[in-house]
Amino acid sequence: MKLKHIAVAAALMTSGSAFAGVTGNVAAFSNYLFRGITQTGDDAAVQGGLDYAHDSGFYTGVWTSNTAFGSYETDLYAGFSGKAGELTYDVGYIFYGYRDATKSNFSEVYAGLSAAGFSGKLYFSPEFGASEDEAFYLTASYAIALSDTLTLTPQVGYSFGDGVETGILGTPLAPATEDSYLDYSLSLSKTLEGGYTFTAAIAANSEEDLIGKESIYVGLKKAFDL
Repeated sequence: MKLKHIAVAAALMTSGSAFAGVTGNVAAFSNYLFRGITQTGDDAAVQGGLDYAHDSGFYTGVWTSNTAFGSYETDLYAGFSGKAGELTYDVGYIFYGYRDATKSNFSEVYAGLSAAGFSGKLYFSPEFGASEDEAFYLTASYAIALSDTLTLTPQVGYSFGDGVETGILGTPLAPATEDSYLDYSLSLSKTLEGGYTFTAAIAANSEEDLIGKESIYVGLKKAFDL
């Protein structure tokens, strides 16, 4: 999932839990950003997903959202998460599919570590987006618990590689020649009764001409067991 994935929720994409079961989620956001770039323009996003997690740490799922350029996006992913002492690790694979823009379909593998509220993850794609070049994405965040139901999360991401230049920065999205850029966000999430989470966030990126340079968005997500 984009989060992917900021996937307009620190969702940046959905990770598997340590407990067996099938869960679902539906959400509506005023915008959908992927690594600091809007995917819906000035339009809102309606999103949803299904996840399966096993006690062993294996998880898999599917997530979908409308977009401005590909009718809708569907992400398929699978991975394995577990603990090593105080560290939680997460490794996996994601396929990003776009129904009406199949040339933009691509895959990534990822590996991440988290502990004490800190989280870091590295993504790699051998053929990023509509390009035939490789790209990397490194992201880090820190979840600050303001109360039992309120969390403030600063995040920063770094996209780099030839695929970033040819797949993003060398396209009409941003006619530039650089092969890297930064994105950053600050999100405030409030857990509500009934499995709801409300999120308000501000996000930006370092490229002067990159679409979605500064965005403020809000959204409501509902999680449920199946």
